[in-house]
Amino acid sequence: MADDADRPSITASAFTSALSQAANGVSVVTTSHEDMEAGLTVSSMCSVCADPALLLVCVNLDNEFCTLADKSGRFAVNILPSHCMELAMVFAGLSEIPEQSRFDTGHWTSLSTGAPVLSNALVALDCELDSSLVKGTHRVFFGKVVDVRTTSGEPLLYTDRRFAVVEPVPL
Repeated sequence: MADDADRPSITASAFTSALSQAANGVSVVTTSHEDMEAGLTVSSMCSVCADPALLLVCVNLDNEFCTLADKSGRFAVNILPSHCMELAMVFAGLSEIPEQSRFDTGHWTSLSTGAPVLSNALVALDCELDSSLVKGTHRVFFGKVVDVRTTSGEPLLYTDRRFAVVEPVPL
């Protein structure tokens, strides 16, 4: 077994450039506590297991979502349909809408936990915070899914540093 000095290393830029080639679904992850709400656009969300229903989402440590999710013990993952690119841009901080006004974009409701849920989300996964851990610059939140709402449509994707939509391939 090679020691650490013999292992090749890569730069953060090379790593993110390589992973930008993957196609990922786009979600807005939200939480609330008392009269405060926080949300952000992510492409780093995935299922962990089905029984119990657990998912994970990765969030930069500097995002206020981390503090509010800890305080509330809840969050929601809103998987966006293909027509919600503008909303994804707002929650990614890539629009002129200030952070404190993000929830003025879209129509929001809630399910079991009270975390903000986008009414026209392709899928809304309502979660209780199961646990979390810090790795590098990010925090990985594990959520126990306690409620789900689905609609029909095509998902919004992110690949090659841009948004994309599914183009069905004939079988």
